[in-house]
Amino acid sequence: MSVTCGIVGLPRVGKTTVFNALTASQAQVHAFAGGSKDPNVAVVPVPDARLDDLGQIFKSKKITPATLEFVDLAGLAKGASKGEGLGNEFLASIREADAVIHVVRCFENEEVVHVEPTLDPARDIETVNLELVLADMATAEKRREKSIKLARSGDEPAKKLVSALEKLLAVLGEGKPARSAGLQKEEWALMPDLHFLTAKPTIYVANVDENGLDAGHALARAVEEEAKKEGAPCIRLCAQVEAELQSLPVAERADFMSAYGLTEPGLHKLITAAFSALDLMTFLTAGEKESRAWTIRKGTKAPQAAGKIHSDIERGFIRLEVYKYDEWVACGKDEKKVKEKGHWRSEGREYVMQEGDVCLFRFNV
Repeated sequence: MSVTCGIVGLPRVGKTTVFNALTASQAQVHAFAGGSKDPNVAVVPVPDARLDDLGQIFKSKKITPATLEFVDLAGLAKGASKGEGLGNEFLASIREADAVIHVVRCFENEEVVHVEPTLDPARDIETVNLELVLADMATAEKRREKSIKLARSGDEPAKKLVSALEKLLAVLGEGKPARSAGLQKEEWALMPDLHFLTAKPTIYVANVDENGLDAGHALARAVEEEAKKEGAPCIRLCAQVEAELQSLPVAERADFMSAYGLTEPGLHKLITAAFSALDLMTFLTAGEKESRAWTIRKGTKAPQAAGKIHSDIERGFIRLEVYKYDEWVACGKDEKKVKEKGHWRSEGREYVMQEGDVCLFRFNV
């Protein structure tokens, strides 16, 4: 499945610099408020040592990792919810994203003047979130007004929709995100076309300079505190360090990260956070022709997972032959030993896919 993360934030917070550093892109950095109308887009492979391992042992001609798409959106100005600046284009772009990466400025730079007279992460976060909340309120109110007449005529689905929208509006009216409204799946299912901005999982990124990588950095800690209030993940990134890391040969990266006290690249942290926020997992297929990673929602059953490969496999699903990657490693990366030890299993339609499953789907159409 295709997964898209929209990078948002105020102008001049370093969104495009972060985007470039994470994706090894060369998107133009705009120093003026509002930035560019057109978003920058990059698709990056999801690092997975298991896939490389399988590809090597199976002598695969092709190795295809899962991917994550990053979209660097224009800076969000005050009044965007009312169409100010590039508001309409911004809101249309973010509605298409699966998750939001909210970049917050935590660095001083006299050459890139902040849109506010001071650096205040909590205030900046509130500014962006308020615009998103106001946009969602307008969306919810418009649909509510449209549905009230139907509800009054006795239309049961319309009654349920109005009830759900009123719950949302009550929460949004308090300045809180739609995701905190506590709606049931059945209620969200009544409005699949509304794409509420504040219903999307959010990952906060504290964009720091080199000093900001220290644990006690006040501005970065302020972002972490705001994220904690929402129960959202927060990652510290120094775009300059990440860009330099990307430019180094792979063999030199571990020593470079160690010098800055980093255990893994920022891209890996973001991917992990995005997969967790979106409740995603990966299963694997391996063979001489191709070894590949497939992204699915947690809780997906075997036939639906097969459908990610091809609809015919789902339609003609017979059974799934599966073993765990870790079991394969424990057996010396030998499928014959996997079978001998009883780790090779045959599963039916009700099998719920697990992280790290190595799969062979049997089907007939």
